[in-house]
Amino acid sequence: MRRTERATPKLVRARLGRVGGDGVPRLRWLVAVAAAVIGGLMLDAATPSLGWWPLAFPAVALVAAAVWHQRARWGFALGAIAGAAFWMPHISWLTLYLGPVPWAALCAVMIAWFGLFGLAAAVASRGLARVRRLDGHPVRLALVQAATVAALWMLREQLQGAVPYGGFAWGRLATTQADGPILQAVSWLGFAGLSAVIALAGVLPIALALAPRVPARSGTGSRSAGRGARARRSMAGAAVSLAILVALALVPAAALEQTGSLRVGAVQGNSKSGIFDDREAGGVIRDHFAATEEMLDELEAEGESVDVIVWPENSAEFSAPDNLLRSQRLAKLAERAGAPIVVGTILANDDGTYSNSSVVWGPDGPTGARYDKRYPVPFAEYMPNRPFFHAIVPDLVDLVQLEYAPGTRPAALDVETRAGEVSAGIAICFDIIFDPQSVQLASDGAEVIFAQTNNADFGRTDESAQQLAIARTRAVEMGRAVVNDSTVGTSAIVAPDGRDLATLMPFTRDAMVAEVPLVSGATPALRFGAAVATAITAVGVLGLATGVAALVRARRSERSAIPRTDPPA
Repeated sequence: MRRTERATPKLVRARLGRVGGDGVPRLRWLVAVAAAVIGGLMLDAATPSLGWWPLAFPAVALVAAAVWHQRARWGFALGAIAGAAFWMPHISWLTLYLGPVPWAALCAVMIAWFGLFGLAAAVASRGLARVRRLDGHPVRLALVQAATVAALWMLREQLQGAVPYGGFAWGRLATTQADGPILQAVSWLGFAGLSAVIALAGVLPIALALAPRVPARSGTGSRSAGRGARARRSMAGAAVSLAILVALALVPAAALEQTGSLRVGAVQGNSKSGIFDDREAGGVIRDHFAATEEMLDELEAEGESVDVIVWPENSAEFSAPDNLLRSQRLAKLAERAGAPIVVGTILANDDGTYSNSSVVWGPDGPTGARYDKRYPVPFAEYMPNRPFFHAIVPDLVDLVQLEYAPGTRPAALDVETRAGEVSAGIAICFDIIFDPQSVQLASDGAEVIFAQTNNADFGRTDESAQQLAIARTRAVEMGRAVVNDSTVGTSAIVAPDGRDLATLMPFTRDAMVAEVPLVSGATPALRFGAAVATAITAVGVLGLATGVAALVRARRSERSAIPRTDPPA
């Protein structure tokens, strides 16, 4: 006779799921694998370039269903399968120029984090079902399980954005809603909070559907009655999730005080800016000179002007302030425009390292305002543990010839314009994906954000569209306009509410002009986002610890219940 904590006869089997010997329902192995794969693929489809944002919710539901109540090793395996189905197509743009090795390495790390989430979610959901105070209360149990697993999903996102080597804060649930109706909620909840709410909306119906049923008092019809109750609970959970999402969609974005406006011109040179592009020295800056002059020609013909001009990351190439001819030409261009030019350039530091920097040019040359990228990309802008990785893939490691140092300067620059002095926040390339950068931008007084980037290494893949979705979500989170300016695209000027004020066709030489608001202060997301993430993390950790403790107690109880036989005399 099989020992169980509850009075269950044998394994009760259904077409898609089963109740195991531990008394909790879970999906059959093959069904769980299918759910993990489909869930991962749907999550990728919810992000650009497809951007089918509604799919984020069933994607989370399927991944959660796959790992729900599974044993730890199967939870890890199913989580890893879901992670592979998501990450392998999601960042396939890494293979365009660098081949499969960097892509496979980054996928392996991200898949491992998904596997650990699957393990934690499986253990927590199964363990919480063993908690005595929740036994016999399926709705209460489902709520606790759902809150725990949603928090663990958010915790996975936070950890992958920090570890290893500073992390990779990409592929988060919040950014799937960049074009969705609940985007405004990110100004109140932050990236982490919005991801947790989306996860909760997807997980809750699954938790109610797979909650252990209360044994019926009468034996007749108990199985069909249990299935009917489970279906009703699942539908109720879906209704509650929908109600939460509708409520979030009705909440307007947090409003900040507008202190003025700024007319911005942003230039996309469509230059050969990739690592392996065949170009001559000076080609990138020439393309941006030409695009800027064409923009000024059009403005002057229409009797219009701009207050500031933004160039993309690396647009002025190496050591622009030290190149007399380029510096003079930039100064003359700023004088003609009657506006400063914020350019991207690579600068050498005294200690032999380099900085990926943003520098401001006025009619008299560089103004001295400078920002250095705070989050250089490992394995691209610097090589961690170089001797170790060189022994494995020497050809790829040798491609990273410069060591970029993380910047320590303020994230906002004071820029003198005809509209007065403006505090312009700078985020170079992947700076925009990290939560601390947005907090720092507001803390340093940024009134508008210039997100300078160079996407040439990723060609016409989804990468630039994914990055723009992150920038759009950041604009709403920070309550500030974001000028997302790329060497090749996708370039757009995004309003504080997420609307496009101007856009450019990728891989064309062009410029865009828009009037953007200048704002001050911090949204609730910036003021309390870290505290919200900490509180949600505590929910996940506490739920997981409670589940582990319940499983340990149950195992000890089962062992003590096994009768001992004395050896023969």
